[in-house]
Amino acid sequence: MRTEAVRFVQLGSWDSENTVVTEERMEFDKEVDARGLNCPLPVLRLKKALAEVSGGRIVRVLATDPSSVKDFEAFTHQTGHELIRQGEMPDSTFEFFVRHK
Repeated sequence: MRTEAVRFVQLGSWDSENTVVTEERMEFDKEVDARGLNCPLPVLRLKKALAEVSGGRIVRVLATDPSSVKDFEAFTHQTGHELIRQGEMPDSTFEFFVRHK
């Protein structure tokens, strides 16, 4: 069962009359909440989630550890999984979308 994440993206500053807010949608198959966990736990939770889904499926991970940005890039590079998108949400949570190889 696919789930959809919605994220609002701001183009321009909030105090500008030219600010545009757009909506991005991304479907995913499994979600991992690794908020509050420190290295290496977010990557280990991702690894476990990827073992539970088949090839081509997408896992969304939420993490608060700033080092998870580099950790996820290194993990996907070493394992061949695809880091589709990553970003930081307004509440300082990092969001990652990883496609199983």
